[in-house]
Amino acid sequence: MRFTDIPGLYASKQKLQKLVKNERIPHAMIISGPDGSGKLALALAFVSYVQCLSPIENEACGKCNACQKTFKLIHPDVHFYFPLSGKEKLSGKENTCDSQGVQWRKSVLENVYLNANHWQDIISKENKLLNINAEECRSMLKKLSLTIYEGNKRVLLIWLPEYLGKEGNILLKLIEEPPANSLILLISENPALLISTIQSRCQALSVPPFSDEEIRSQLTLVPDEKIKRNIISTVEGNMYEALKMVEDQTNPQVEKMLSWLRICLKNDASGITKWSEAMAGEGRDAQRQFLQFGLRLIEYVFRYKITEVQEEVFQPEDWRGIKGLASQLSFENIEQINDLFNDHIIFIERNANPKILFTALSINLSQIFNKRQPELFHFISN
Repeated sequence: MRFTDIPGLYASKQKLQKLVKNERIPHAMIISGPDGSGKLALALAFVSYVQCLSPIENEACGKCNACQKTFKLIHPDVHFYFPLSGKEKLSGKENTCDSQGVQWRKSVLENVYLNANHWQDIISKENKLLNINAEECRSMLKKLSLTIYEGNKRVLLIWLPEYLGKEGNILLKLIEEPPANSLILLISENPALLISTIQSRCQALSVPPFSDEEIRSQLTLVPDEKIKRNIISTVEGNMYEALKMVEDQTNPQVEKMLSWLRICLKNDASGITKWSEAMAGEGRDAQRQFLQFGLRLIEYVFRYKITEVQEEVFQPEDWRGIKGLASQLSFENIEQINDLFNDHIIFIERNANPKILFTALSINLSQIFNKRQPELFHFISN
């Protein structure tokens, strides 16, 4: 990957480019940013630039042997570590970063803006929590002790180091005094979860969410301008979500959401059960994305209730459902639904049983629609 492959983010790109041009590359760096930001993409472009044998102005050449390998994530002097789920074997393979590296590289090359939920859906069908264990930390120590094979530096890239937990203490000495010509990159969504002694030993770069125009530049396969605007307003700077919506035939899930809400409005027990079972069969990332879209939809219901203005992000047939919700729900009801969706996104991320979760949420919505106080459920993660 090269910097020119990443839309926008000019300030972040310039900071990384200057480090290489001025020969001031730190020994350890935290590149952080929210879900769906360009933090991993920037890190990979930075690595390609560092390892390039014939760099051009502010960029890897893209033609040399080193570039061909870094672009495919197979450079022998670049070592990748990432969280895994549990300790059991996966598809007959040992559950280590080395053995699961092919799957991780494939996932990154398909969507470099991927997040932890998407990755967990790929590697685990049993809702096991992600972690980077002590064994992997010891493996990192060994990898950075290897002789440089063909690159300019030996590179250790840790994706989502917040999953290290207390095991991060094993890496303190390595991060403070790595071998010469080494670069350690920690690509984080929440650097505050890293132990403070790691944070203090690393230079930091905070990457912002993508702007609406940067998201728009990647929606070239979407011919309909209204759908484009819908995607842009829904994802709020999250490039991963935007590309997923394009991949899912640019369907912003309006009809799916309104259909579910109609079932809840009717208090259709059989319909709720069937719908919850179907939703439980989708991955955690799709479930979370669906509720995040619900938050956006409820926001437009709230705005219409105040202004009675039909914004062009939805089709006319969709606005019929939105106006129906606005007439049905009070401002208090809208706030209750907003809180429920936010709470259940957290429950999904904590691996609550999805069938029970969506059944409970549907019951709560039915109670709200029928002017009853929702009975809140408490979930225990697996």
